[in-house]
Amino acid sequence: SQFHNAVAQICALNAGMELNVDGLDGEKEVCDGQVVPPQDEEI
Repeated sequence: SQFHNAVAQICALNAGMELNVDGLDGEKEVCDGQVVPPQDEEI
């Protein structure tokens, strides 16, 4: 998937660093510096 390809590219570009990718998910979003499930949008 595009999400997994993007993660692989980030890891490859930062090969000298140990990145924590546990819990990454294409459906999640960043809110206040935390990776969280998407919030329901009020209509």
